[in-house]
Amino acid sequence: MSYDIRLGVKVEGMDGYIATIDEPSYSSPTYNLRDMFVACMDWDYEQGEWYNCGDVFQNIIRGQNEITAFPEKYKKYNATNGWGTVSSAKKCIDSIVQKIGEITSGEWTWNKIPLEHLWIRW
Repeated sequence: MSYDIRLGVKVEGMDGYIATIDEPSYSSPTYNLRDMFVACMDWDYEQGEWYNCGDVFQNIIRGQNEITAFPEKYKKYNATNGWGTVSSAKKCIDSIVQKIGEITSGEWTWNKIPLEHLWIRW
């Protein structure tokens, strides 16, 4: 089993409805990485729940910095079956940061979307 990471925006006038607009290049990492993600990002997210990027982007950046600077610290979370390693977690987090950067900088499409209007779902 794996995640289905998506980025979206709220549709004005529709309470609670979020439209998916894109996904990171590595959007389906194995569930085996959950403990590693939670540890490095210091964020106990719920699968399938949407989070405002303005509120959680600092956690994603923290995870990217942690797993890049201290990969040995997170090797204890490597899956015993080989499906889920520090390398694959880093690849996933890097792809999330890259895609959020594209969307919020205007590289993604016809216009940029402010971070506080962007949402992420695991």
